[in-house]
Parts: sequence; structure tokens; C-alpha cells
Amino acid sequence: MKAAIIDQYGPASELHVAEVPKPEPDTHEVLIRVHATCVNPFETHQRSGDMKAMMSGDFPKILGADVAGVVEAVGLMITDFQPGDRVMASLGMSGGAYAEYAVAKETSLVKLPDAISFEQAAAMPVAAGTALQAMRDKGHLRPRDRVLINGAAGGVGHYAVQLAKIMGATVTAVCGPDAVAMVKELGADRVINYHEIDFTKEAETYDVVFDAVAKSSFEACQPILTKTGTYVTTRPSAEGMLDKVKTLFADQKATFILFSFTQTDMNWMLKHAAEGRLKAVIEHTYRLDELPQAHAASEAGHVKGKLVVVVE
Repeated sequence: MKAAIIDQYGPASELHVAEVPKPEPDTHEVLIRVHATCVNPFETHQRSGDMKAMMSGDFPKILGADVAGVVEAVGLMITDFQPGDRVMASLGMSGGAYAEYAVAKETSLVKLPDAISFEQAAAMPVAAGTALQAMRDKGHLRPRDRVLINGAAGGVGHYAVQLAKIMGATVTAVCGPDAVAMVKELGADRVINYHEIDFTKEAETYDVVFDAVAKSSFEACQPILTKTGTYVTTRPSAEGMLDKVKTLFADQKATFILFSFTQTDMNWMLKHAAEGRLKAVIEHTYRLDELPQAHAASEAGHVKGKLVVVVE
């Protein structure tokens, strides 16, 4: 099969298409014929070597976490999926989605409603799942809460805006000037252009501040949190760990999100997507052999929504 691989860590140009063996599903795995995948920022860090301490030492590597496609074959113990099923899956840090075929664990995939395209589905798992778990599980967002989302036009942020509205919150979104109209259309109650306003200096306070691009800090956002407000960031760091520990017994909290795929969460979001309440904004689609350009675009920043790769 064809796959976009790297033979060593390095720049985006290290990605290239090669013939590699087709994977075979184990007893509790499913083989998926990949129709679409997407680029997540952590995959560019994997490719560059920033995360090599967390990865195996073998090459070539096939990156890619999110996948949508059709079941090609199933392992011996699989009963809930069969060949021909349309599915969406997350392969986690081990990757494998940048290919014509990928293997997923039975617990890491869900069936895809006919109303949702493969491209829309491929954009969802990590980004939408991160947004949901950050606000619901870490921020404990409730109906009528006020939430500020920093990076509201990005891959995680644009889902966060929509999910916060579904959860009944009042949403203030922070983004660049070229994304203001898009974020308003997604449902934000107020949009702040960060070129014009420093959101950390405003008088308004929030029950949750979700830093979807990890470009602010708990210290900077403390003044805009309510007395029992929570700051949630997408990037674990030494500073973030220290903030989390320091606020364990404080009224204001600081924490971070590490996404974990659950079928319950994915099926809930797919239901809202199929009914038109949750959508992926796809800035650009690429072919498998255009993954170097996709990674370069991701690293350049300011992507609105997601970058999707269609596997022919």
C-alpha cells in the first residue's frame, strides 16, 4: 500500500510517499480503508523529533491519528463491526493514518452516520474531543456559565465555540481579524479581535477560560476568572503542572487537557454533527503526496479550522 512516511526526524520535507506492507488486524482490531485523515499540531512535533522521547525508535514511521474510512477486514473477536461499515477512528500517538490502510483497536472507532462525509469525520476526533473534554471535564462548564475561548478559529477552538453553545454557555471568542466573521457564524456571542483588544485586561470575568492554542497563561488570565473560575490549556508544561498543584486547594483552578478517545463522546458529537449543530471548518484539503505542504501550513500557524488529507 502507499503511505506517507518519514525515515528520520526533521522538517516537513521528510514526509514522502512510499510503498509499505499493508497492516493486518489483530484479534481485537479492525483494518480500515482510509478515505480521509487530517493534520493535528502534535503530529508536526512528532515529525520534527520534539516528541521522540515518547516514540519508538524504529523507522520508517507512519504518522496520523485521525482517520475516516470503510472497514476492510475485522479481527477474530470483533462482533460490532463488519466489512463495509463506514467508521471514524483515532489511532492515538502510535499513528498510522497517513496511509491507504490503517489498523484501529475496536475501542478506538465508531460507526459513521451516512449524513457525515469522510472529510468532516476525519477532522473531528482529536480536535473536537479535546474541546469537549477540556470544557466539560476540566472546566466543569455548565449551562449559563460564561466561557472565553482563546484561539477560537483554530482546529480545537472552532469546535469549542460550537460545543460550548450546545452545552448552554455564553461564549466569548478570541481570534484574529480575518476569522471574526467565521467565529460569529459558529455561534459565539461576542468575538474579540486580539489585534485590537487584550482580553486579559478586560473587566468581564468568566467561569472558564479555555486556552485552545496555549498562548496565554494562568497568571495572565487570573484577573478575568470568577472567584471559582478555571483556566484550561491544551499544552502540558512544567509551568502548567506547577500551576495545577498550586491551585489544588484554591478556589480558582488551573489545569490542562490530555485527550482520551471514548466511543460515548464521539457518538454524542456525531449525533450533533449529523443534525447540523456541529461542523468541521476545513480550510484546505490535500492529497497524500501533499502532506509536506499540509505540515508546513500547520506549522506556519493561523489555520482556520482543520487541514484534511483525502487519500485516493
